[in-house]
Amino acid sequence: MEIREETREWLKQNCGRRRPRESVGQTSIISVRSVWSSNVECEFRLISKAVKEGKYNQATLDTEFVLAMNMKNTSEKHPRFASPEERYHNIKMKTDNGIIRQLGLTLSADDGSVLIWEFNFVPDLLVPLYSLEEIEEYFRTTQLEPIDPIYFSNLLRTSGLVYNNNITWIMFHSAYDLAFFIKLATFWSHLPDALVDFSSLVRTYLGEIILDVKYIIKFTHNLHGGLEEVATALGIERVVGHAHQAGSDSLLTWHTYKRMKDIHFPLDGGVRHAGILYGIHDI
Repeated sequence: MEIREETREWLKQNCGRRRPRESVGQTSIISVRSVWSSNVECEFRLISKAVKEGKYNQATLDTEFVLAMNMKNTSEKHPRFASPEERYHNIKMKTDNGIIRQLGLTLSADDGSVLIWEFNFVPDLLVPLYSLEEIEEYFRTTQLEPIDPIYFSNLLRTSGLVYNNNITWIMFHSAYDLAFFIKLATFWSHLPDALVDFSSLVRTYLGEIILDVKYIIKFTHNLHGGLEEVATALGIERVVGHAHQAGSDSLLTWHTYKRMKDIHFPLDGGVRHAGILYGIHDI
């Protein structure tokens, strides 16, 4: 599907500048950088530069996806009564046969500054899970090309964002986010059969400090529910975009974590609860 020449030229000229979806905050403009095939290489150069400078030492991840819901769980148990291995097998099956639509990434620094990206995917091999007509119409309307996940994997692995023990990763209900991220990091391969091997890949690519806000709120007095509910309880407003936009949700997750950390975990930011993935290890 060809991108119009004027659109391609606009992206080329604007790569490295702010993207259209912006919101004016108290002191600065918050902007989500919209990433497609035409500007993904340029945007990864910005990510590499930010990471290598060392200022942005926290990364918040969110994904938007479509699961293969017509597939039966490998275990008949309710997830609450299943083992971590059984939960992982269900997640693996649905992720291996699912589609990632978007990946949101927020890099944040100790001084509160943030950079936000929203990567847009529709893997060709998994198109049958969508209506082909719907996909073609969408991209005909937007005149933008989705990112090839294999190309994304190459850029990710050389970006400095992974294999980096100096970055703290933050998520909300991380099981599927991590499942799709690991597929993207491994050239869209099927996930490992065993949970121990999946966990090893997570540590290899993301390091040891992974904070799942959905799990950590268990150790507060009054926080519960989904991301929007927890954010509202903490007095956090969404400053850009809408729910179920990966870039916007990654930023909301970061703001939610930061407020929760300041109120409930001022000494260590909840790091003592790191490594527990909600949806796999706990539910």
